Amino acid sequence: MAGFSVSELEGGSKSWKPEMGDEIDGDIISIKRVQQTDFTSGDPLTWSDGSPRMQTVVELATTLTAGDDDDGKRSVWLKGGNNFEPAQGKGFSGERALAEAAKAAGLTEIDEGAHLRIKCSGLAKPTTRGFQPAKLYVMELTAPKASVPVSDLFDD
Repeated sequence: MAGFSVSELEGGSKSWKPEMGDEIDGDIISIKRVQQTDFTSGDPLTWSDGSPRMQTVVELATTLTAGDDDDGKRSVWLKGGNNFEPAQGKGFSGERALAEAAKAAGLTEIDEGAHLRIKCSGLAKPTTRGFQPAKLYVMELTAPKASVPVSDLFDD
């Protein structure tokens, strides 16, 4: 039987819920793809062909704190989409902004330990009546610093 993280029992990290102009930065603790769920029912969402609608969750180690029991970890939930037209500000969907930041940094993979800075830089024109407009982002990504074990510095 495969194990699971105790943090799942504890509720995980706090989510970052930005307003336009808000920024967050920190080192990536984890990055994973998860299936989107319906806001009201909680049911998993799929595309018309039956394939799952995915999103990216990045957990950051930040310097943010909201009390003594806050460890500074924040989860950032990013959705895709290339068809957003800004109604206000500028930027891209979360996943596209992350991909653009990786390309700008010359990276083909995003590793734990990389430093990520995110700014909520705009709002898209609403695509569905009655729904909030998608948030747009600009991001900067820095590859993790390489580390060398101290034992490798000395001859045996």
